[in-house]
Amino acid sequence: MPEKDEKIKWYLRPVSVILLLFFVLGPLGLPLLYKSPKFNKTLKAILTIIVVLYTCYLIYATLEIGRLFYLRMEELQKY
Repeated sequence: MPEKDEKIKWYLRPVSVILLLFFVLGPLGLPLLYKSPKFNKTLKAILTIIVVLYTCYLIYATLEIGRLFYLRMEELQKY
């Protein structure tokens, strides 16, 4: 008799969903989170908030790095 986990596709399993959310797809992986039967509503809401905050932080960090890079380039052009 096959286990219940074998009927769930690999991309809907909890470990796969977490890895896809935080390392591959970001907020584009949220539909996978909501399709996965292994997460309850509370956990889905908590993970959604964490993914949104994580994405906002990554956007902020990227903009900050771009700003610092721009300032360094301006400094180098003075010489």
